Amino acid sequence: MLADYLPAVVAFAAFAVLHSLGAQEPFKAALARVAGEFFVTHYWRLLYCMLSIAALYGGLAALLWAALPAGNEWLVVYPEWLWNAVTIAHLASIALLYAAFLQSDYLEFLGFRQAWRGILALAGRRPPPLALFGTDRLVTDGIFGWVRHPMLAAGLLFVLTSGPSLNNLVYLGLYLAYMLVGAWYEERRLVRVFGDDYRRYRNEVGAFFPRIGRLVGR
Repeated sequence: MLADYLPAVVAFAAFAVLHSLGAQEPFKAALARVAGEFFVTHYWRLLYCMLSIAALYGGLAALLWAALPAGNEWLVVYPEWLWNAVTIAHLASIALLYAAFLQSDYLEFLGFRQAWRGILALAGRRPPPLALFGTDRLVTDGIFGWVRHPMLAAGLLFVLTSGPSLNNLVYLGLYLAYMLVGAWYEERRLVRVFGDDYRRYRNEVGAFFPRIGRLVGR
């Protein structure tokens, strides 16, 4: 069984390393020396997101769910009440992800807004100013007032409620490892960018789960 899952594990590990490096300032600075600052500022985010989506939903899906169909069978059968609860939680994970995307400006998050500004600049027009989420501005209200990493939390809930198949459990383990390591690196970057403002935010708001004080309105 380990041999069957080894290609997917190696592919996910490679994705996790490249995905984390691609978001770091040293990598972007090195890329700017090769491709130019204009490309990195306006087009790297879009390319980075498109490559990440293709790797996850193309490459990893082919190595895991498509290549190992026997692992898609459920290991247990939920009773009806549990199935209903899991379905509600699954839908809640999608709603949480959608809320986080909206608040962080999904056009900016995916890189479309930066690419459009690049097109305007190439056309000789002055693009409007843009304060990048997580780099030029720190968002601590809304869904980010409950958890610091709502997208990662939503992803975890989505995978947890996707069905108890062996393939999903393997992916859950991979996702958990990436979530913890990736969040640790992101936290270091945010402290470096926002300093004491982020440290205060971190002390008040949980990383992936709301803190009890928040839940009771303290």
